[in-house]
Amino acid sequence: MPAIQPARLKIQSTELSTKVTNPEDFCRAYHEFLDYYADRTYRPGQVGEPPPLLPAYHVSRPVLRAVEKEMSQFTEDDRDAALDLADVLWGEQYLEFKLLAASIVGKVSPIPAKSVFGRVESWAGPSTEERLENALVNSGLERILFERPDLYFQEILTWLRSKKLDFNRLGLKAIPPLLESGKFEDYPPLFKQLSMKMRLEGNPLKMDILPAIEVLAARSPEETAFFLNRTMKSAGENPNIAWYVRKSLGFFPPDSRHYLRETLLKET
Repeated sequence: MPAIQPARLKIQSTELSTKVTNPEDFCRAYHEFLDYYADRTYRPGQVGEPPPLLPAYHVSRPVLRAVEKEMSQFTEDDRDAALDLADVLWGEQYLEFKLLAASIVGKVSPIPAKSVFGRVESWAGPSTEERLENALVNSGLERILFERPDLYFQEILTWLRSKKLDFNRLGLKAIPPLLESGKFEDYPPLFKQLSMKMRLEGNPLKMDILPAIEVLAARSPEETAFFLNRTMKSAGENPNIAWYVRKSLGFFPPDSRHYLRETLLKET
């Protein structure tokens, strides 16, 4: 991987951005661009996260950010063309292409929201690796969350109410960004949906539910502890709920943690 020279990177990313209205030309040029900055010394296990399942150029994040920055005016000026480009990018079987597609979708106008949510839904399928699912939520829904948190929340509820586990997982992943945005305090509808998902046999969503509980505990520990207490008492002999309570104890301050421990002793 060549050393990053800011002036050269600026020229290259600007030149790349001139091809945005022709997706085929853009993809061809983007492959050349990524190949130039590819890390050919990359070996799996060198960084904290596991290696991607998709082919990847292993380009550094500052290089990818430079391209995303150059795309910002295009996504603002021509929404339809930007979404068309995103569709083509997502169709490419390289990690960096799909990450850029998610970034573009997250930067277009959030209205109409269906065109954004629909892409996130269809792209976050069962074969999509987790880092891309996270990118679709954190990047792909970025502007909707910032400008229309009401629509974002309603879509979360739609996903959580779905009978499809993939949609459930997407809704759960979308909860932490909403809570961390500071734009939301309507906890009861979330608690209701979480309570139902926590009761599922086999805990198929457990690793997505816990992060949501963690952020809820940070935002409103007393209300979240009361929710877990009530859910555990109403769950009967369902062992799933006790598992969630035990796993989430460390998320709470001492008073709430003590309160939940007492619940565990009484109910187990």
